[in-house]
Amino acid sequence: MIITMHIGEFKSRFSEVVEMIKEGKLIRVIKGKSGELVGYFGREIVAGKKINREIGFFEKEGVSVSISDLHWSEQELEDMGL
Repeated sequence: MIITMHIGEFKSRFSEVVEMIKEGKLIRVIKGKSGELVGYFGREIVAGKKINREIGFFEKEGVSVSISDLHWSEQELEDMGL
């Protein structure tokens, strides 16, 4: 079940909203007269598919990047002006 609330009502009834979510209800929060969507709150929300990103440019150029390349000492940061 989806319950629609304006943001002011959502904020003023937050304790009740938490109980509704525990009961399995999905809360749709909107704002303004236009009804602009702020977000959904509830247990039914499923995270999107994880995007696997590759370092394509570096791989094509034959450059390997490791975790140790991403950590700098304090002196190295000073030398870079950071």
